[in-house]
Amino acid sequence: MSLLCYNRGCGQRYEQENNTEDSCTYHPGVPVFHDALKGWSCCKRRTTDFSDFLSIAGCTKGLHSNEKLPEPVKPEVKSTTDRKELADLKPKFNEHIIQAPKPVESIKRPSPDEPIVRLQLKVSVSLKQSLEKLKLSSANDQIVADEETGEIKIGTSCQNGGCLKTFAGPQSNAEVCRYHAGVPIFHEGMKYWSCCKRKTSDFNTFLSQEGCSNGTHLWVKKDDCQHDRKSGKSHS
Repeated sequence: MSLLCYNRGCGQRYEQENNTEDSCTYHPGVPVFHDALKGWSCCKRRTTDFSDFLSIAGCTKGLHSNEKLPEPVKPEVKSTTDRKELADLKPKFNEHIIQAPKPVESIKRPSPDEPIVRLQLKVSVSLKQSLEKLKLSSANDQIVADEETGEIKIGTSCQNGGCLKTFAGPQSNAEVCRYHAGVPIFHEGMKYWSCCKRKTSDFNTFLSQEGCSNGTHLWVKKDDCQHDRKSGKSHS
């Protein structure tokens, strides 16, 4: 009955009666993994390819042995790739697998009794640029009261946040204004109004959110009204 040789680098079957001093070609050393190089401690050949490493011929002649070799001292594994290759090596060379380090314990949540701290809001540069462009576009499209008559021109946009209506005549003043009474909030990639908190990551979707409060249209900002009062003008 043939026996399996457990010498490293051999792995062949042999007949005990034909086992001589030069029947087995094997590696008396142990696998070495360092700086992406792979080889055996008993010979100097090194390679970066794992398949090439497995095909390195033994450097020593001797008798076949069907006794399993004792596990060597744990080799130092310096990368995930080396750890995987060492695990693949176990079935053939009976090497010890280095276990991956245990994950760090999860960060404990703070006690609910601790005071609430308002986080600092950080707006990305690209979002700031988009807001500036939107502000400029809104300012360019906005038609303020006529300087001579003091009347609001047709097409003036409502200044309430979230309202997309424009002034179409005196009848527009009787319309119900659907607007956001809060302020826009941008936090961790999400965009929403403080008054209704319908969060979205898409800026266009945020702009198109319908208001959550009812009121009257605001055709001219309060700052504009104060400025006009100082200059002797008024709006109807």
